[in-house]
Amino acid sequence: MTKGDLVIAISEGIGCSKKEAERTVELIFEEMKNSLSRGEEVKISGFGVFQVKFRKERTGRSPIGGHEKIVIPATKTIGFKPSKNLKSCVK
Repeated sequence: MTKGDLVIAISEGIGCSKKEAERTVELIFEEMKNSLSRGEEVKISGFGVFQVKFRKERTGRSPIGGHEKIVIPATKTIGFKPSKNLKSCVK
């Protein structure tokens, strides 16, 4: 499913125009991005939780050749933990 598919599904589901549905989807995504950028969790009941995770600095191997050790710096990333309801739908 793409964002466009989501817009169409919302538009047909609630009977609004595609422009209104697209604006709604964009607003939802923007609010999720803002919350995550502040380090807050985004909890969607029955779907799951998006959260900022911290990766420690670690050593790895150079992708070019593979013999040279390199230091991979600490970073932030976004993790997703699905709800039990979502997990049961996928089985």
